[in-house]
Amino acid sequence: MANARVLARAWAQRPKRMVSQVVTLNYQQPDPGGRQTGRYIGQPDKGDVVDVSAPREVVMHDARRVEPAPRLSTFGFECRSWPTQVEDFTDDGKIRRAYYDEMADLVRAASGASLVLVFDHTIRDTANSNLNALPGGSAAPVPRVHCDYTAEGAPRRLEQLLRSGELYEGSARRQFEASEIETLVGSNFAFINVWRSIDPDAPVQRQPLAVLDEESVDFDRDAFVYELRFPDRTGENYSLQHDASHKWFYYPHMGFDECLVFKCYDRKEDGPRFVFHTAFDDPSTPPDAPPRRSIETRTIAFFPRLETTEEKATHKGKELFLDMKCSNNAARIRLWLNIATDRVEERRGSVDDRIQTRVVEYPDLATDAFQRINPLKKVPALVRHDGATVFESQVILNYLEDKYGNRAFTLDTPEERQVADLMVRCHDIYVASPNCTAAGFSHCQGSMYLSAEWHGERRGMTPASRAAKLEELWKQVTFLDRYLVGDPFLAGKHVSLADLTWYPTCCFMEYMLPRVFGWPQLFDHESEHTPTPRLAQWFNFATNADPAFAAVRTTILDYWRDMDEKGQFDPIVNEIKNAPNFKWLYP
Repeated sequence: MANARVLARAWAQRPKRMVSQVVTLNYQQPDPGGRQTGRYIGQPDKGDVVDVSAPREVVMHDARRVEPAPRLSTFGFECRSWPTQVEDFTDDGKIRRAYYDEMADLVRAASGASLVLVFDHTIRDTANSNLNALPGGSAAPVPRVHCDYTAEGAPRRLEQLLRSGELYEGSARRQFEASEIETLVGSNFAFINVWRSIDPDAPVQRQPLAVLDEESVDFDRDAFVYELRFPDRTGENYSLQHDASHKWFYYPHMGFDECLVFKCYDRKEDGPRFVFHTAFDDPSTPPDAPPRRSIETRTIAFFPRLETTEEKATHKGKELFLDMKCSNNAARIRLWLNIATDRVEERRGSVDDRIQTRVVEYPDLATDAFQRINPLKKVPALVRHDGATVFESQVILNYLEDKYGNRAFTLDTPEERQVADLMVRCHDIYVASPNCTAAGFSHCQGSMYLSAEWHGERRGMTPASRAAKLEELWKQVTFLDRYLVGDPFLAGKHVSLADLTWYPTCCFMEYMLPRVFGWPQLFDHESEHTPTPRLAQWFNFATNADPAFAAVRTTILDYWRDMDEKGQFDPIVNEIKNAPNFKWLYP
C-alpha cells in the first residue's frame, strides 16, 4: 500500500508542463515572547494570546495540471464532480436535510469510509469581513494558513462531538450509546472537509482555496499550535511558519458542481494526515469578478474494522457468533447458546468450547469486514470454524442444532415440528421480513420504532404504510394466540425454536405497543383484559422457566427505555396524533 502511494506520487511529480503563479499567503510566526498563538471566539479578548500574520510569497501550482490527479490517498486532497440538488443555501434546514446526505456519500466515495457523520457547515462570503460565522449568517474566507485539528486535539474533539448529539448520519441526527462512543473513539477515523462554490452562475474567481502538499512540510520545524478559545471549550488547530520547500496547489475556476475534498486529520499514519489550507488573493482575478460564496462542510469518516476476531476464531478452530444486544433475531441465537435445560445439558461443554461470541455495534455493520460475513450488513451472523460464513437467524439455528445440539430444540413428533416450523415461518416472513434492507421498505416490526426523523428517509414510512404494518402485527399475534397448542411452550411440552424465535420479538412488543400506540398489555397474564391470554400465559412461563429468557427480556427492555428517553418514539407519537383517520389502537 505504501509502495503504491510512493509510485503514484513519483508519477504525479514527474517533470511536465504546469501552470503556476506567485501569490502571497498569510503564514504566522510563534511569539518570540512565548505567548500562545490564537484568538478568542464569542467572548472578549483577554490579551493573553497573539495572532499576527507573516505574509510570504509562494509559488501556487494549478492542481488541474497534475497527472494523475491528486487523490485523498496520495495528496490528502482531491477535486470531484459532485452535483447537488440543493439550490437554496440560505436555509439551514434544507442543508441539513439534503446536503448533508450528499456530502456523506461524497466522502464515502472519496475515502472508502464505512461510516460518515456530518457535524456542521460554514457559509463563507468575500463580502463579509468577520472570520467566524454569525447566527443565521456567513463568514469571510479565512486568509490564514492553518489545519483544522492537531494530533492531540482531534481525538478530544471526536469524543466531544459523539457525546454532543449534534452529529448527522445522512439527514438524520444520530445519538450514540456509551459503548458505541467507546468503539468509535478507538477506531481509525479522519476529519474530512468538503468545500464548494454555492454560486451556480459563476465559477470561483475571488479568494479561491489553496491546499498544501503535506510531504513538503517539516512538522517539527514548521507547525505549531493555534488555540481557538470559545466560551465553553478551547479548540486547537495548527498554524504554520513559512519554508521555501512548501508546495501549494489550487483548482482554478471551481464550478458549482465541483467539490474540493481534503483531510484535516487522519489517525492512520500510512498516508497524508494534515492538509494545511487557506484562502488567498489570486492576482489573475478580474476587477469585476463577483464575490466568492462557498460552503465548507465538516465530516468525520470512520474506518472501523472487526480487527481479526473472525480470523482468530477460525485459527483456534472455533465458531464465531456475532451478536448485537438490541437485536431480537440475534437474541434467538443467544437463547439457544445459553438455555441449560435437562434436554441440552449434556452438550454444554462441547458448545462452550467450540463457539465464542462477539458483541458488535452499529458502526461495525457498515465495515467491509462485516459485509464479507453478511452482505446484507445485518445481525446475527456466524463464522464457521473453517472460515465460511452463515447468516439469517433460522439458518444459523438449524446449523447449530445439527452440529451441536443433537436436535435438542427440535420437537419429537411430526405434528409438533409442523406447528413449530409454521410459527417460525410466520414470524420471519410476516413480522421480521428478511427484505428489510431494501430502500423504501421496512419490516412490520419496524412500524413500532422506525421513523424518517430518527433513521433517515430511507428507513421511514408513510402513515398509511405504518398503519398497515401495525395491522399485520395484530394479525400475527392473534394468530399465534389461537394457534398456540403447546403446554407450556408454544408447540409442545419442551422449548423449541419457535419459542426462541418469538420471545425476543414479544419483548419488543411488550414495551412499544402500549408505549407508542396505546395498546393494552398483551403479555400480562394476570390481567382480565389481555386480548391474547394464552400468549400472555406462555410469555410469563418462558420468562420464569430459564434465566436466559429473563436476561434477554431485561437487555431488550433496558435498551428501548434508553432510546425512549432519547426521544426515538416522539416522531411516531406525533405522527399518530396528526393522522387520526388511521387505525392505531388494537383490538
